[in-house]
Amino acid sequence: MEEISQDEKEFILKHTNECESCRKFYNAIINFENSIKSIKVLKAPKEIDDILIRRIQTDKIRHQMLILFFISIMFVMSLIIVFVLIQKLNVIFLILKIYTLISSLKLPKINDFQVIASLLSILIFSIISEFIIMRNLKFQKGG
Repeated sequence: MEEISQDEKEFILKHTNECESCRKFYNAIINFENSIKSIKVLKAPKEIDDILIRRIQTDKIRHQMLILFFISIMFVMSLIIVFVLIQKLNVIFLILKIYTLISSLKLPKINDFQVIASLLSILIFSIISEFIIMRNLKFQKGG
């Protein structure tokens, strides 16, 4: 009744005092409004919120651990495949041939140690990048 003017309020109250059906309807509306105002919004207890948050976090951790598990399996499988190929194809012989080919090239100001150092740096960089990727996936927030 706050949205109407004082004259309108007086007219409504006068009419509801005179008319029985309007009075019943008006009282029903007032009772309904009061019952709605008396209803309190129920909130879940804090313990239930904590349980839900823990469950969501454990689901995220399980998902991340599963991803890390499959990454590690793929890494191990790739190492096994590389070792099998090295044994079957005699890759060491091919590496030595490539090394002799590179060392036979007369490149200015490059010696054998620099070639070995560059190849080792590529290998070490790839291993370090693999560990960084695995670490970032392990400690990634939000999933």
